Amino acid sequence: MKRRFSRSALLMAGLLACGGHTGDPAPRTIDPTVEAEAVAATAISRSLQVTFDWRLEDREARFNGQGVARIEANRARVDLFGPRGEAYISAVLDGFQLRLPPGAEDPALPPPPLFWSVLGVFRAPPGAQLVAATRDGTRSDLEYTDNEGTWRFRIEGETLRRAEWTGRQDGRRTVELSNPGAGGVPAEATYRDWPAFLQLRLSPTDVREVNGFPTEIWTLGRD
Repeated sequence: MKRRFSRSALLMAGLLACGGHTGDPAPRTIDPTVEAEAVAATAISRSLQVTFDWRLEDREARFNGQGVARIEANRARVDLFGPRGEAYISAVLDGFQLRLPPGAEDPALPPPPLFWSVLGVFRAPPGAQLVAATRDGTRSDLEYTDNEGTWRFRIEGETLRRAEWTGRQDGRRTVELSNPGAGGVPAEATYRDWPAFLQLRLSPTDVREVNGFPTEIWTLGRD
């Protein structure tokens, strides 16, 4: 009897140690200060004009050229030009609305929350629920979910370093950022659309603080 009891006790202890009981998973950790600090640390506080080199690669071809980004607190315009100065892509990001010229095809640009990430700015995806927000030393991680998938962001110090979108139907897209360069703008930003085998890399060559922009630059064609 003594030996049988000992075996039963050991078996029960093993089941408990291995999580043999059923129940809800442990709740995710949410530090309420992480999100607010990430927004404040990466916010655009002045008007910037950024010129950059760009390189686009997909499964069939490669393209490159120069571009210009004009950035304000809540909107940005990006124009890409080819090697001979020909217009390639123009887009205006107004909050979380991405506008293109009339009749333009869907360009190889990230969705709005990741578009802001390419510029080094953290913006929580609209309509998504914050499910995790943690801090480990100088590193912070945030995770959001909505009906379409999961968003993840990593901030190191006061710099956004990585953003990721994993869609239930659209697959995985990522943004990776280097250390800040001139004007606090990332020295290099790489956007990848993994299912499409597409990669867009931006490398700023000049960053200037300006006294605002003409109103007309925020319109594209007839919009």
